[in-house]
Amino acid sequence: MEGPTPISALIHAATMVAAGVFLIARMFPVFEGLPSAMNIIAWTGAVTAFLGASIAITQNDIKKGLAYSTMSQLGYMVMAMGVGAYSAGMFHLMTHAYFKAMLFLGSGSVIHGMEAVVGHDPVLAQDMRMMGGLRKYMPVTAITFLIGTLAISGIPPLLDSGRR
Repeated sequence: MEGPTPISALIHAATMVAAGVFLIARMFPVFEGLPSAMNIIAWTGAVTAFLGASIAITQNDIKKGLAYSTMSQLGYMVMAMGVGAYSAGMFHLMTHAYFKAMLFLGSGSVIHGMEAVVGHDPVLAQDMRMMGGLRKYMPVTAITFLIGTLAISGIPPLLDSGRR
């Protein structure tokens, strides 16, 4: 995650990281008739989700934590495809683009704010251990980050598909 934060938001929200999930979705009619292939897809997604989340919680860099979180979310999407929940996987792919972009752009705001505190050292500005108490100084960023966090957590009002 060495690039600029807006580029990270674009990459993790809509482009290359979603290509694999989209390919599985496009090939779903082929895989649907092959139970062993569906099993492999589901297990690959489950392992990816667990591994991504496990690595994410060990990161100190805010952007690296979000990047590994993206890996975990992609695992959920792949697992949904593997268990036959095609519409759930595609819906999560779409909503993921929005909340992940919001989280990355919020992290850019936090990093920019941290540079005023720690100087222009990018390592310290991105270190989450240095970020306590920012809500008081950055209330708008805190609210948008909270919305993104609730969305990634699956809180229903933020992920409502409009279908009844």
